[in-house]
Amino acid sequence: MTPACGAGNFLLSAAITEGLQNDTLYVDIEREKLGGLFQLAVMELNMDIDEFAQKFLSSKMARAFEIANPIYVLGKSEEELFSIIMQQKPQVRKLKYSYSPAYWVGWVLAYAQWYLNRTFEQITDKFPCSKLIQYYFPYHEMDISKSVELIKQKIGYQCPLKEYRAKKNYTQEELALMSEVPVRDIRAYEQGKVEISNAQGRTLYNLAKALDCSIEDLIK
Repeated sequence: MTPACGAGNFLLSAAITEGLQNDTLYVDIEREKLGGLFQLAVMELNMDIDEFAQKFLSSKMARAFEIANPIYVLGKSEEELFSIIMQQKPQVRKLKYSYSPAYWVGWVLAYAQWYLNRTFEQITDKFPCSKLIQYYFPYHEMDISKSVELIKQKIGYQCPLKEYRAKKNYTQEELALMSEVPVRDIRAYEQGKVEISNAQGRTLYNLAKALDCSIEDLIK
């Protein structure tokens, strides 16, 4: 393979990964995979849920899920992913449970990580899985947005936009004028009704320019 082809493949892979990170269909698959992992570890193999979460965080799988690495998340089964996390040979297992509290924890964590743009470690450090699973009833019957709101409350989430606006001593209306972003959108981001990390690139650029910060600062 020529260097040019190698570079092209690398850029294509990066583009695909970036696209997957913003693909809700991919997120659905990711939720099912992480849910299946927690189910396998906790329900099938009787692992402590926080112990497995720590194994997951310490492995390369946590980062693979966070950056939407299709090689692992799309290309491997729950059993294969589990073997990588536990550093053991993969085994074929027949799952007994189709949907359990442990499955729900992984399912919710995957969505919250994507939606809030926080790492798994940032979430579980303040809201351990053993605490989250206690909210299975009644949250598993609610829309997932309610579970995200719960996690935001427990980890003390605050939109960085509000923090940087306060540093500049701007009102929402002043920021709207300078950035050409509607004030209703700014309010929605700051109140957590809309996640700023899902905003359009032009919106993020204009806000970052007005606040004299980077786009990464606003979506950290």
